[in-house]
Amino acid sequence: MKRFLILILFLYLNPLFSREMGEFVKDIQFAPLEFEVPNISSTTNGSGVEIFSLKNAEFPIVYADILIYHGKKNLGKRPIEIARLLEDSWEFSGSKSYPKEKFLETLEFYGASFSVSVDYEKTIFTIAYLKKTESTILPLLKSFFEKPNLEEGLVSITKGKLIEEINRRNDNTTSLAKRKIREAMFQGTIVGSSMTKSNLDRIQMDELLGFQKEILSAPKRRLLITGDYDLKSWESFFPNLEKTNPNSIEVITPVTLSANVSKEGKRIRLVEKDVSQSYIALAGVLPEHNHPDFYAIQVLNYIIGGGGFNSYYMREIRNNRGLAYSAGSFTEFQETYGMITFFAMTKSESAKEVLDLMKELIQPKLIDSLKEDELIRAKNAIINNFVFQFEDDKRTLASEVRRRDHKMPEGYLQNFRKEIEKVTLADLKRVGNLYFQSDKMITTIVGPKSMMGFWKGSVSLVQPED
Repeated sequence: MKRFLILILFLYLNPLFSREMGEFVKDIQFAPLEFEVPNISSTTNGSGVEIFSLKNAEFPIVYADILIYHGKKNLGKRPIEIARLLEDSWEFSGSKSYPKEKFLETLEFYGASFSVSVDYEKTIFTIAYLKKTESTILPLLKSFFEKPNLEEGLVSITKGKLIEEINRRNDNTTSLAKRKIREAMFQGTIVGSSMTKSNLDRIQMDELLGFQKEILSAPKRRLLITGDYDLKSWESFFPNLEKTNPNSIEVITPVTLSANVSKEGKRIRLVEKDVSQSYIALAGVLPEHNHPDFYAIQVLNYIIGGGGFNSYYMREIRNNRGLAYSAGSFTEFQETYGMITFFAMTKSESAKEVLDLMKELIQPKLIDSLKEDELIRAKNAIINNFVFQFEDDKRTLASEVRRRDHKMPEGYLQNFRKEIEKVTLADLKRVGNLYFQSDKMITTIVGPKSMMGFWKGSVSLVQPED
């Protein structure tokens, strides 16, 4: 009888729990977390390399990132595909002393790891090794930089792999949506350019070697090192390089992005894909990272869509109305610009209702109605989450370098919590009016062509490879 009563009670309450999940989470109170930002050592060696270090001798392992400030935005007239081709070929080519697979096999034999990433701003070499093998590993790594062994046969194999990746890049709905959003928002820039098979095929070996040489000649370098390291071991690792004038590089600003939003107009971009679950997104322009509105934007984004089950998007679209499997928002802040994306994944037949609701939830009417307890809750959650910037030493160093790259003020990490605490309801209304307006955003939907009828002529049909 007791089990029967428990079952009846569960069946009675379960719909309420499902519907009110967001409300339940919303009522949990969190006190702001108190912690100290780790003290990072910063110095410049005789070769002009900035070194950021954080000692942790708990394990006899050294972790190092070598940052060379020459990335995709320094391509000049080269095709954008060259960066990815070099990235995927470089680490497998090894050095003249340790050619091709011998390089990585030797590293693995000694328990070390190594990878290359050609990013937009910089090229990053990520390294980890046991301290006891340092006298062997560092000369091996140094040979990679001094006498690289980029090999034509390997480059040809990499081209084939990248062509296959291009052939399959429209398989995943979310990935396709994000690519089409960036192509529209960043059109005319390297960030907004996607790889093509024809450009990839035309890249010659001499172009690739020239790009590699240019990266290795770039004088601005940083070493991020943590673990059980000894900086003396790295004293002779870096060459002395003369300062050079950088190539003409593109600069993306909020004005650039706003102009692209205006070009797209208010029509919905429907990327045709025969799927039952459609992806809907509103993408808008934000200011640069080092902007006074940064903190208020973070808080408002958390309340509207960035706070998971605490956000209006998840509560109203997913939990209370059951219209979407996932819904939310995320921001991206760079040195010279920012971007915000609101998204939802829903059944294709629900797309119009979901899009209307997504727009309704960022209207001034809702933002103006926010209460003080919602503001306090969001600020506490952001402050508590901030501690994860420092969950490991590598991430702590990366946070400090990002602060410098983005020209954030001295003490940014230490003062972040205080700046979040200063945000008021008036600040939320102001930034909401400036940046959270759906008519200032690009609307992109990935779904079947039949959805065009939902909006009666206000849709532009886009193919995945347009």
